[in-house]
Amino acid sequence: MRVVLLQTAPWRPDMPPLGLPYVQAALAAAGVPVALADVNFTLWEAARPDERVWWEPSHAFVWHPPMDPRVHALLRREGPRLERALRDAIGAGPCLVGLTMLTTQKAFCLWLADRVRAVCPEARVVVGGPQCFVQYEPHAIVAHPSVDFVVVGEGEHAIVELVRWLEAGAVGAPPPAVLTHDGRDGGPRALGKSLDSLAFPDFTGLPLERYLDRGRLPIFTSRGCVKKCVYCIEQRIWERFRYRTADNVYAEIRRDVEVYGATKLEFNDSLFNGHMRVLEEVCDRMIASGHTPSWGGQGVIRKEMSPRVLAKLRQSGCGFVTYGFESASQAVLDRMKKHVDMTVAAQVIRDTHAAGIGQKLNLMFGFPGETEADFQLTLDFLTANARYIAEVNPSDAFTALIPGTELYERADDFGITNIGNAWFWEAGANDFGVRLDRFERMCRHVKRLGIASTYRLDRVANRWQVLGEFHAFKERWIEALAHWDAHAGETGTSAWDIPGYRGAVGRVAAGLREANRGSGTAV
Repeated sequence: MRVVLLQTAPWRPDMPPLGLPYVQAALAAAGVPVALADVNFTLWEAARPDERVWWEPSHAFVWHPPMDPRVHALLRREGPRLERALRDAIGAGPCLVGLTMLTTQKAFCLWLADRVRAVCPEARVVVGGPQCFVQYEPHAIVAHPSVDFVVVGEGEHAIVELVRWLEAGAVGAPPPAVLTHDGRDGGPRALGKSLDSLAFPDFTGLPLERYLDRGRLPIFTSRGCVKKCVYCIEQRIWERFRYRTADNVYAEIRRDVEVYGATKLEFNDSLFNGHMRVLEEVCDRMIASGHTPSWGGQGVIRKEMSPRVLAKLRQSGCGFVTYGFESASQAVLDRMKKHVDMTVAAQVIRDTHAAGIGQKLNLMFGFPGETEADFQLTLDFLTANARYIAEVNPSDAFTALIPGTELYERADDFGITNIGNAWFWEAGANDFGVRLDRFERMCRHVKRLGIASTYRLDRVANRWQVLGEFHAFKERWIEALAHWDAHAGETGTSAWDIPGYRGAVGRVAAGLREANRGSGTAV
């Protein structure tokens, strides 16, 4: 059985994705005919310059279900181009079409599944990726009319077994980690014990010469995290921290340099410094061999990131590190269970700069218990250390409440109410409006300091829309309508297309009728 893998949108096309190349490699190693195409890049190339901003993190909201009318207009305009791309990728005859899904990709992925079904009715569609992990919504996804299967969790082994099961007639229960549209469930799949056993990712079929940051490839050295931060789902998803050996990692680095001409590598681990000995061994091999492309990735702040280790990282080609900093308040860090001392954090940040390594700091806003004084500590820290910090990555989720995390499961202990809404939960006076205000103040603050930001605006891009949703959640209908009208005016769209707008108008009208009846005024 042929397999066709399609990369979905949105995905800022700085470099190729990593998930589907791993799936392609696993299928090829098993002797399964497979092809990979980047639909996301096809759509990005077709978009006008003013539309390409939608691929920035600040504009992820336009892709959220239901997709913004402007995205639908783009898809209608470029429909023939996408259909040709799908026909070229899928070819003739029955096949299995695999799509990948992140949270922001859900609406487009399901739209694409519908298009695949229209272009090739005999094709079967399987969806995988982070949004299909058991902690999210695999059963809701597999219920979509155009989705035949969902792979829950790691996909490299499951996809091969799914192909073999289909080739054998799809009799009985599907393989572990596979759900079917007709309600069959293969049950859980144990995590693979050895990451070294995975075939190196195969980027064949992707437009490597046309990605925005030419020569840059992703790589991972581990899955999972050594930390247990209360707001993070990593521990529940991956269960434990697993890592590749230094020899295996270096072999892939050498392959990327020699075969693909990679000049830059981005470590896609949750943390590349989870196992310090292995990290040093990888650096030693790169230094000894002369294969030292520029590289970087996300790591945790830990005392082991000493001047000696940082010097070795720099010698091996490390150009940047993204630290999970989050807050400069020790009280907030302790509530998060970050297990980091601010004195150590400040020293590591200075030492990283001294080693000649650029650094980016992840930041969160409005964690339960964070006071205005706590937030000010973070502003003050950035002011005092601006010369050491190249960039910040402010979380535009502020502090999301994710089911399955300790923060969610112990919401009462953190003083959280409205637990059912990941955005609009409250902890005393700390509500969505407070968190949005702190986010925007941070964006303006780093701009004044001359620190770059991954969120390139100094306010939330769709602030009027989300504030309208917040007021609607609080049943303040007039305020909701005022904010949604402002959003429509700013974006040049119709307020009537905003989800909830019509309902809010009805609520206001009903309230007026009730008030008029109470006053005896004729309606």
